[in-house]
Amino acid sequence: MHPHLFHIGPVTFPTFGAVAAVGLVLAILLAARGARVVHVSEDAVWNLCLVTAVGTLLLSRIIIIAQVPTAFLHYPLYILTLPTVTKFGLLAALASGLAFAYFQQLPLLRTADALAPAALLLQAMLHLGSLFAGDDLGSPTSSALGHVIRSDDGYHPVALYSAIASLVAAGICFAWLQRERQPGEALGLGLTMAALLRFFLDQLRPTYVLPTTMVAFLRIDQLLLTLLAAAGLCFFFWRKQPPHALQPIAGGDTDAQ
Repeated sequence: MHPHLFHIGPVTFPTFGAVAAVGLVLAILLAARGARVVHVSEDAVWNLCLVTAVGTLLLSRIIIIAQVPTAFLHYPLYILTLPTVTKFGLLAALASGLAFAYFQQLPLLRTADALAPAALLLQAMLHLGSLFAGDDLGSPTSSALGHVIRSDDGYHPVALYSAIASLVAAGICFAWLQRERQPGEALGLGLTMAALLRFFLDQLRPTYVLPTTMVAFLRIDQLLLTLLAAAGLCFFFWRKQPPHALQPIAGGDTDAQ
């Protein structure tokens, strides 16, 4: 694997960051294409993606600096170039993106439909970056799958599985987007596929140190993923109008929030 792309003086450019940057550009292009399909302003979707992406990076750096101020004072360039996105930074950026969409008066469900395939594509690229970085190794295996990545013989290449599965899910979601008959279907389909992929691929990762719940012997993370998949199905099957009154989104100008 190649965790470092190149060096310029004391600054190291990680391969993960480069692949993630390419994935972000491709995801924004796909989101703009999706906006065209669902008749949402492409410029507004571009701006929304940029606000969310920049906000995620900036807020994540601020949170990291707040958590380890001493390390930042000693190694500022290293901290600032870490290819890390914190959970709190991501949540804050998503909240900012939602506020941006609201104040731009974007139809939320249709906008989310346009973004769903793009989010899965970005997820695939992030897993590909983890593969190049040599991260996200799974449990030991004696099967031929454990020899796919020569430098990591004997372990499931979960990053590779996740990248391929997410890419296929992105293709399915975008194909459905062009034939959906109700706002929210692509969002629901994408959310369900993302949650199920994580649920099953986690079984190949080392055991998490998390307490089990009392619901069907599921761990907390598994229970949350199950709930997310169920929420996605609700979006997918939810109908605001009688079936006979529905019209394909791509073929008309009827809008729905």
